[in-house]
Amino acid sequence: MEKTLQELADYVGGTVAGDPNTIINGIMGIDEATEGHITFVANEKYIKKMNHTKASAVIVSPKLINAKKNLLVCNNPYLAFARIVELLMFKKPVYVKGVDPATSIANTAKIGKDVSIQAYVTIGENTSIGDRVVVFPGVFIGENCTIGDDAVLHANVVIYPDTVIGRRVTIHSNTVIGSSGFGYAPDGQSYYKIPQAGNTVIEDDVDIGANTTINRATLGQTIIRRGTKIDSQVVISHNVEIGEDSIIVSQVGIAGTAKLGKHVTLAGGAGIIGHVTVGDNVTVGGRSGVAQDLPDNGTYLGTPALPIQKMRRCYVIIEKLPEMKEHMKSLDKRLKLLEEKWKNSD
Repeated sequence: MEKTLQELADYVGGTVAGDPNTIINGIMGIDEATEGHITFVANEKYIKKMNHTKASAVIVSPKLINAKKNLLVCNNPYLAFARIVELLMFKKPVYVKGVDPATSIANTAKIGKDVSIQAYVTIGENTSIGDRVVVFPGVFIGENCTIGDDAVLHANVVIYPDTVIGRRVTIHSNTVIGSSGFGYAPDGQSYYKIPQAGNTVIEDDVDIGANTTINRATLGQTIIRRGTKIDSQVVISHNVEIGEDSIIVSQVGIAGTAKLGKHVTLAGGAGIIGHVTVGDNVTVGGRSGVAQDLPDNGTYLGTPALPIQKMRRCYVIIEKLPEMKEHMKSLDKRLKLLEEKWKNSD
């Protein structure tokens, strides 16, 4: 597909600085782009590369409007990039409608219209599958589940009984939803398994990556609120609640009964202990550990997680610790010499 730069600007609600008739037939990263491509600068560290890119045009924010390139200027370059990728390069998959004969579907299950249920899928008793749902091969859906309209479950996803999944949810391969939470009561030298009698609720427009686990509640519900995006290899424990439009990046672990507010971002490898509350609009940096409640509207880093400016000062001190140690040893020697001189002077 080819579009002029002006057509792309109109499509994303931006403006053109340069030649509006420039032909664009693809989009690439700033290093890989060649003639005919449009690229983008959403991070300031790439600004210096704008003068060297071979792209025919660059998507930029208004503060870079004076760059000597054909520009598509908009307030959110990264969002414009995503929409143009979708327009120029993304081919929406087409699924064969119907139910493959090589499936096992309980007689009491309800199947919606225009579904695509592929080979070797198992669907349990009293489970409801919505309209236009796509279920890839090898998926297991237990009894008493609800799968909302337009959901997509990729190969080998496992949905345990009593799970509720909303509309337009995408779950990638090998993810497990509704497995038992990790709960045991001490019984002398051994442990007694606490029955996990609750369920898991995934609200509308949630995306979940591959190889992620979301446990059912001990009692009540584990809830992932509307619009949240969860990466691959994440573990979310029993009775956790994650607020709307949150971002959970790969290798995050969230312990039982933790509560996250709206628009929370947990960067890769972050850990949240159980029974804490993370407020709205909070960002937790990669590999950080949250061990106490965090109020709304903050960015935190480190273990234990501290406000980012404070932790940055701590990191500066940590880097200087070897020199500080040597300096302290030198001061200690000098102090001992002064003490000996003072004693001898008596």
